[in-house]
Amino acid sequence: MSNSRQAGVDGERDPGAEAVGPDGHACRTGEFIPPVRFRRRTVLTAGVMVVVLGTESVLVAPYARRAAGQLAHVRPMWLLLALGAEMASMMAFARLQRLALGTGGLRVALGSAVATVFGGNALGATLPGGSLVAITYRTRRMRSWGASVPQIGFTHAATGVLSTVALVVLAGAGNTLTGDGSQLVRVAVHVGGICALTSAALVLIHHAAVLRRPVNALLRLWRRLRRGSAGKASADRLVDELAAMHPPARFWVGGFGFALLNWAGDCLCLLAVCHAVGARPALGTVVLAYTAGVAAASAMPLLPAGIGALDAALVLALHHGGVASSTATAADLLYRTITPGLVGVAGWVLLLRQRRRSARGQGPCACALPTASSTSPAASLACWRR
Repeated sequence: MSNSRQAGVDGERDPGAEAVGPDGHACRTGEFIPPVRFRRRTVLTAGVMVVVLGTESVLVAPYARRAAGQLAHVRPMWLLLALGAEMASMMAFARLQRLALGTGGLRVALGSAVATVFGGNALGATLPGGSLVAITYRTRRMRSWGASVPQIGFTHAATGVLSTVALVVLAGAGNTLTGDGSQLVRVAVHVGGICALTSAALVLIHHAAVLRRPVNALLRLWRRLRRGSAGKASADRLVDELAAMHPPARFWVGGFGFALLNWAGDCLCLLAVCHAVGARPALGTVVLAYTAGVAAASAMPLLPAGIGALDAALVLALHHGGVASSTATAADLLYRTITPGLVGVAGWVLLLRQRRRSARGQGPCACALPTASSTSPAASLACWRR
């Protein structure tokens, strides 16, 4: 019999321990939230969403008026291509995370992985905390599927490494298309450095005896500060689980392919919306504008969907490439209407559906919707929008 675990389509099963509150409701996270506190958190979250969305509307309104002419004559075929490209991008990222979890023996249904990507995108696009909130949500979803801490850590790390390498390669391709081949050496150095660091980390975690020494030192320091004695067995088990993970070479090849498709699909969406509003930028210009926007958004991970930073980078880069300011603004607004706009709406629909199912089966749980205050920083360039 296979020792791998199967997660349901909606990812609702949790093999972990359940905590039961005074009203009989169970909570998978081990922390029971009373109904009154749960309702307060829901109202607070809704209020924050209204404020954030209202602020975004005020900031965008002046630019929308300038670009109204181009937006009034959008070409439908290019718009459909943009929607299809964005859907392909989301599917590629879901498959990347599903592939990473599969290296640890956890099989996740594709529908559940896609719903999690859409839900994380919706949270990251509308709540303060941006991509860090999306990471928290995805982490809790993985825990509900039965993923261990090493599996979750490996998934986040591998996804970040592969996405970073793919973005660097995409930026190098953009420079080549614009005739600046001198950047290829720089791209090769960056990719080589990332691969070397990743290989060193894999070698380290596969030698449990070496890894256990710093872990035990940190654990002794923690016990001295907390004046406790528990935790050594858990730390040893964590190190052993990490050492047992051996991702095959085909994972890195397939994962890089999915990461590249993720970025390329989103970049194709930007190219399509440029054509939809009547612009004809060169492919290299669009690629460089896109990578500049991603870099600007990732530099400010607390901003929902990189609002402001990404938009400014896109408009300035497109204008520098020969696109009129009003047309570049129209392209940016249409692009942002698709992602995070339409993608975010679909994500919130899936989130509410997940929440209703959780309420019917278990009552209010802390894992339903994360807040910015519960977010822990997990470094990944890929998480600015996913």
